[in-house]
Amino acid sequence: MINRRNKITALLVAATSIMSIVPAMAATKLGTKDGTIEKAVAFKDGKYIYQGYRTDDDDLALYYNAGDKDKKLDTVTDLENKYSDKYVQAFDGSDEYIVDLSTGTLSDSDTVSDLTSTAKVKLQEKLSKTSRYGKGPGKVTIAEVTGLGSRFGAVWYSYSATTSASVTTTSNTTTYGDPSISYTGYVDQLGNYIDCSKNENIYVYNGTKMVKLENLGDTSDGVTLDSITYLRTLSQDDKYIYRLISASVTGAVSVKTGAADTTLYYVQRISKEQGDKEKDAYLPKSTESFQIEGAANIGNSDVGDAYNAIDPLKTGIASYTGTKYYMIDGSLYVTFWEDGGTSKVKTIKLNFKNSAKLDEYSSGVKTGKLDGHVIVKDSDKDQKANAWVVDSNKNVWALYEGEILKSAKLGDFNTIYTCDRSFDKIDVYDDNNLIAWDNSGKAYTTVTEGTKQSQADAATIVTPAPAATIGWKQDGTNWTFFDATGTKVVNKWVNVDGAWYFLKADGVMATGWINNNGTWYYLKSSGAMATGWINDNGTWYYLNASGAMLANTTVDGYTLNASGAWVK
Repeated sequence: MINRRNKITALLVAATSIMSIVPAMAATKLGTKDGTIEKAVAFKDGKYIYQGYRTDDDDLALYYNAGDKDKKLDTVTDLENKYSDKYVQAFDGSDEYIVDLSTGTLSDSDTVSDLTSTAKVKLQEKLSKTSRYGKGPGKVTIAEVTGLGSRFGAVWYSYSATTSASVTTTSNTTTYGDPSISYTGYVDQLGNYIDCSKNENIYVYNGTKMVKLENLGDTSDGVTLDSITYLRTLSQDDKYIYRLISASVTGAVSVKTGAADTTLYYVQRISKEQGDKEKDAYLPKSTESFQIEGAANIGNSDVGDAYNAIDPLKTGIASYTGTKYYMIDGSLYVTFWEDGGTSKVKTIKLNFKNSAKLDEYSSGVKTGKLDGHVIVKDSDKDQKANAWVVDSNKNVWALYEGEILKSAKLGDFNTIYTCDRSFDKIDVYDDNNLIAWDNSGKAYTTVTEGTKQSQADAATIVTPAPAATIGWKQDGTNWTFFDATGTKVVNKWVNVDGAWYFLKADGVMATGWINNNGTWYYLKSSGAMATGWINDNGTWYYLNASGAMLANTTVDGYTLNASGAWVK
C-alpha cells in the first residue's frame, strides 16, 4: 500500500511538473467592446442582432451586425423570439415584423403570426373533409396552435380541435364516447397533420401483470383507457415529437402499493410521418408511450427520478425555472436552473426503456420483477452560472465570473473563452458564434469582435504612467494595484496579462489561501491565481479552471475530503 501511495505521489509530482512546462490548451480571451445591450441573438458566420445602442448618441433600436458593422433596422424597437432556422420576431408596438438573420432583411409579411394563421387555415380545411371531425364547412373549431422550441429549427404546431361547430370551447382532454369530443395533434407549416388522440399504446399494471392498451377506449384484462389529456409538448427531433400526457385508466393499480392508481403519466414518442387513417383523418405512423411515476408508486428509483425531472403536476410551459427539453441521440435532456434559483444550471439525461425492471410488491413485500415501458434517469451534471443557454447543436453553455464554459452531452464544463467578469447575459449559436454582455452596463463581446479587441489590446503600446498612479506599486514587501483611472483597487479581482490577482480590503495583493464569497482560492507567491493540482505543505489540493478549490468530490480518480485535501 505504501509503495502504491508513493507511485501515486510520484505520478502527481510528475504531472505537476509537466503541467508547469507544457501548459494546457488555454481559453481564448475575448476583449471588451463598448455598447449597451438589452437583448441579443447570436447567429452563424459572426452575425448577430441586438436591442440597444452602441454609443449614447445612437437611438435605442434593433441593430443587425453581419460580422463587420451595425445596420439599424428602421421602424422596430423590440426583439423577441427565434423562429424556424434563421429568423427572429421583432415588434414596433403591436406591429409585428420578422428579421432574416442570414441577410438582415426586415419584413412585415410572412411574420410568425401570419405563418401560424396560414397553418391554422390549412389544418381546418383538411380536418373539415374528414368524418372524424364532422364533415362539412364550419364543423371544426381550432382552439390553439402553438410553436415548438426556443432554438432555431423545424416548425411544428400543436392543435386542439372539436368534432362539431356547436361546441364553443375545446379541451385538451379526449374522452372515449363523448359526443362533443376534442382531439389533439400536430401540424406543420404546410398543413400536414397527425391526429394523436387514438393510438396511445400505453402499458398499465392491473395488479398481476402489465397490460397493453393500444387505443383510446380499449379494455383488456380488467383495465380500460377512458381518456387522455394533453399536458405539454417537450421536444422534437428529425423523426419524432415528444409530448407529455395523463391517462385516466379504470382498474389500474400501483406497482409498489397495490392501491388504485387510475391517473397515470406518459411521455409519448410520436412519429411525424402520417400513417393509417381513422374516419379519413391521418394518425401518426407510430406512437410509443413511456410511463413516468413517482418513486412512492413504482418499484424503480430511476423512474421516480425521471418523474421528478419532468414533473407533470406543475403547470405552465416549463416545469422548472427556465427549463429546456431537447433530444440527443434518442435521449431526452432537461436543463434548468437548479432548485428554482439563478446560481447553478443543471442538466439531467433521461433514457427511454422498453423493458426496464420494476420491483413488484404485495402488501408491502417485494414479490418479483416486472418489465416496464418507462423513462429512467441516466445521469446529471451541474455548474455554477450567472447565465446559461442551449445552443443550436444542443450544447449547454454557462457564463460564470468571466468564464464562458461549454458542456456537450453531459460532459464536463470546459472553459472555452474568458471575458469581462461583469458579463451576466449570453446567447450562443455554436462554438464560434456567441454574444455576451453586461445587462446593467455598457459592455459586450462576441467571438469575432472580442478576439480582435484582445489582439489589439495586447499590441497597443502605452506610455508608462508613474507606478504610483497606474498598475503595480511596491510598498516595502507589499504590492498594490491602481487601475487606468489611478484608483487603488481594493477587495476585488483583477486580470493582468491573462493572470488573475486578488487585492484585499486594504489594497494589498493576496498570496496563499483566501476565502472569497465562500469559495477558497490559492494565490501563488507571485500573487497569480493557481489552477489544477497544488501541493501545500505536503497536502495536495485541486483547483478548477476558475481557481475554486474542489471538495467532497473525486478528480481523476483521487478523492478530496471536505477540506479539499486529497485522501491518500
